[in-house]
Amino acid sequence: MFGRFRLMAQILGTGRLALGLLRDSRVPMGAKLILGATAAYLILPIDLVPDVIPGLGQADDVLALLAGLNLFIRACPRWLVDEHERRLGGKQRQGMGYSGASNGQDPSNSAGPVIEGRYRQVR
Repeated sequence: MFGRFRLMAQILGTGRLALGLLRDSRVPMGAKLILGATAAYLILPIDLVPDVIPGLGQADDVLALLAGLNLFIRACPRWLVDEHERRLGGKQRQGMGYSGASNGQDPSNSAGPVIEGRYRQVR
């Protein structure tokens, strides 16, 4: 009976995560275009299923929103998604695969050893 409320909380959490990622300048422009295309589909009067059909018209809008959010978050680097999830206070999207750095770390913020030196070209 209360499963709907849990689903709604997950959708709102995913929306908050997407909004934070959208505002972040480190997110690639291609990922942001996915979210823009999703918003355009919801705003424009062109639909796959017309809204005059009760239930089905609204259901396709919800599915488009969920698919767009999922694609947007998957298109963002994993380390950046993890950073925003920690900032929001926990994992928002457990079990989802992301693209990005394979080890889940920010490549520019590595805690590993730094090797400094000079180099020259040998002919």
